[in-house]
Amino acid sequence: MRSRLWAKRTVVVVAGLFAVGVFGFVPYWFGGLVTTRRFQFPDKENAGLTPASFHLAFEDLSFETSDGVPLEGWWVPASENRGTVILVHGLNRSRIEMVRKAPFVHGEGWNALLFDLRHHGESGGDTSSFGWFEKRDVKAAIALARSRSEGPVVLWGVSLGGATVTLAAAEDPTVAAVVCDSTYRSLRDTVRHHLQLARSWLWWLRIVPSWPVADEVVFWIGRRGGFDPDAVDVRQAASRLSPRPVVFVCNSGDRRMPSEIAFELKAAAGDRARVLVVPGNSHGGAWRDGTAAYETAVREVLEATLGAPAAPPPARMASGG
Repeated sequence: MRSRLWAKRTVVVVAGLFAVGVFGFVPYWFGGLVTTRRFQFPDKENAGLTPASFHLAFEDLSFETSDGVPLEGWWVPASENRGTVILVHGLNRSRIEMVRKAPFVHGEGWNALLFDLRHHGESGGDTSSFGWFEKRDVKAAIALARSRSEGPVVLWGVSLGGATVTLAAAEDPTVAAVVCDSTYRSLRDTVRHHLQLARSWLWWLRIVPSWPVADEVVFWIGRRGGFDPDAVDVRQAASRLSPRPVVFVCNSGDRRMPSEIAFELKAAAGDRARVLVVPGNSHGGAWRDGTAAYETAVREVLEATLGAPAAPPPARMASGG
C-alpha cells in the first residue's frame, strides 16, 4: 500500500512538473527568445559586403527614432536622384542582407538607404517586436531620406522587413510604393505556424501541443516586448495601401512563409497590387533565386511611382507605434 501511495505521488509530481514546463516555462522561454535575445544570423552569403564592394559610393549614417533608439545605416546616392528606396532586412539579420539589391536600385537612378533595425546589427534597442516598434525605425528612415533628397520614397522589405514596411506605409500615405517579400499575415498566425514547423524539426517539441501553447507564446511575446501582439496585423495593414503600387514576393516552396500568404495580402492591397512567385524553397531568397523576374517586378513599381501626384501628409499618425 505504501509503495502504491508513493507511486501515485510520483506520478502526480511528474505530471505537475510536465504541465508547468510545457504550459509555463516553454511559452515564457520562447517569448523571451524572440523578443529580448539579440542574435544575428551568420549571413555567410553577404558577410563583409558594403556598397563599396559593388563600386558604389556611400556614406555611413547615424540617426534616431522618435522613441530615442539610435540606428546605423548606409546612404547610397544616385546621380539621377529619381527618389529613394529604403531597404529593410529580416529578423536576426542586418543591412548586409539587402546590400546586393543596392546596385540595382542605384542603376535605376534611385538613392538607396539601408539600415539596421533596432535590436539588430549595429543599431541600439533591446527588443524585437515583429514590426510594431520597428515601424518607428522605418518612419525615421523616411524622414531622413526626405531631408536628403526630393522625390518619392519607396519601401522594400524582406520577412520582418516586409511586415515592417507594410505597417509603416499603412500609416503614411506619402509612401509612394511598397515591395514586400516573404512576410506573414500576422504575429499570432506566424507564431502558430512556426510552432507547428518546429514540432516537425525537433523531436522533443512533439510533446508540446500547438494549442494552447502558441497562444501562450504570443502572450509572453507581447508582455516581454511591451506591445499588443494582435496589433501586428500585416493583412489589415495591407488593406490600407491602395491605390499605391505594391508587389508581394514569395518563393514557391517556402515552408516558413507559404506562397498563399502573398496572394492574401495582394487581395487586401487592391487592384494595383501584384504577386511575384519565384521558384525555390528558400525563405527570403527570391532575389537570388529569380533575379531577372524580381528586377522586372520592382522596376515596374518604381516606374509607376514617377509622375504620380504626391499624396498629402497624414492628418494624424497612429499613436503607440
